[in-house]
Amino acid sequence: MAEKYSEKSKELVELLSSIVERSRKHKDSLPEHDVRGTAFWSGVSFALNGVDYLAPLDEIAEIIPVPETTKVPGVKTWLKGVANLRGVLLTLIDLQEFLGRSSSRNVLKQRVLVLDQQGSYLGLIVDEVTGMQHFDQKDLKEKGLTADAAVAPYVVGAFEREQGLWRIFGMKELAESAAIHQIAVV
Repeated sequence: MAEKYSEKSKELVELLSSIVERSRKHKDSLPEHDVRGTAFWSGVSFALNGVDYLAPLDEIAEIIPVPETTKVPGVKTWLKGVANLRGVLLTLIDLQEFLGRSSSRNVLKQRVLVLDQQGSYLGLIVDEVTGMQHFDQKDLKEKGLTADAAVAPYVVGAFEREQGLWRIFGMKELAESAAIHQIAVV
């Protein structure tokens, strides 16, 4: 029985050696993709009202499901409340409602993009997070990005692909806007 395993092991080693040899012979025929010197832009893709947006990766602290919230009295309806995020107070804003639209009805797909604003946490509820996207920095567009007046103040750039235009939603611009700080019902 030991001979049987020894023979099988020998066949396996020969097969692997053959594969290595063939791979080395064909390595020069593979296309090269040189990315040295290329600056990449990375972002989290998310959907709002059926439109794809990008949040700069360095502006998102984390992505979480919509947590249980505690309502805050006397605030606008788009401020959904506050939540405890591992001992830190997280203010939750429904981004659709903030922009003057009705909230997404698909609560199973909704996610929260968490922004860290110098130790103060802001959670933006979006319709859906669809993944990560990477673009060549030189393909950044800065003009003619959106006709949507509600979103326009926060769109800071865009990238174009076959699937369409990927607008960059400036989370920092949103967090620093006067509108987001006017939460009290008058």
